[in-house]
Amino acid sequence: MEGIVDSHIHVSLLPYEGLENMALAGVKKIIGCSIFFGAKHTETLFDHFHQMLTLSMKNAAQNGIKLFVAVGVHPMGTPEDWPRVIDALPNYLKMDGVIGLGEIGLHEGTQREQDVLREQLKIAKEYGVPVIIHTPPQDRVAITNKTIEIAAAVGMEPGKVVIDHANLDIVDLIEDFGAVPGLTIRQEGLTPHLLLNHLERFQRGVLNSDYSNLKPNDPLSVPKAVRYLELSGAPPEIIARIARYNAEELFGI
Repeated sequence: MEGIVDSHIHVSLLPYEGLENMALAGVKKIIGCSIFFGAKHTETLFDHFHQMLTLSMKNAAQNGIKLFVAVGVHPMGTPEDWPRVIDALPNYLKMDGVIGLGEIGLHEGTQREQDVLREQLKIAKEYGVPVIIHTPPQDRVAITNKTIEIAAAVGMEPGKVVIDHANLDIVDLIEDFGAVPGLTIRQEGLTPHLLLNHLERFQRGVLNSDYSNLKPNDPLSVPKAVRYLELSGAPPEIIARIARYNAEELFGI
């Protein structure tokens, strides 16, 4: 299909050839999410945001891909002086190409992580922007429930909340809240085969690769999943929604 959107990719960790290959596979738009693993200083995140908004955006454009950026404090890279990042987020949300906050969320569910998430959700609510929220590989039901609890208490509009790395264990929680399932395609999680077998349950979702170089990953997982669904005879209208239109509507791209 044409116009594929990868709704969650860590573009600063992607080699240039990765962008080229994504473009050749039909990817036209990507959402670059923030993460700097183990960040100790606020300036580290500011430099990270700047890199995505300059070099990464330029590299994407050279390959015919439109990069949109989500900024924020990832739970696996929270500096000691994280409130300074929170204070700066409104200025970033005014910049061209910034579409919301992400990747934010809980990893271990500590009080500190909850505080950081809550403050970022307050900013997102105030400015009416969508958020892309992380879920960890462990304690997924408990972490997802806590995430939803915090988002509801802040008053976030559920339809602007992507709860990512969704799978059969948490998709019903996401749907019951009214949030959007982030459909990360990878072998140790939501595979194309699993997606096909439960496509009706995932049809409100947005496909993504969650590409980074922090672990084995495939920047082409989204177009490969699309091709698998097409060859398997999945309804074209559902494929188009999860691979393009749901993300375009949610992020205004």
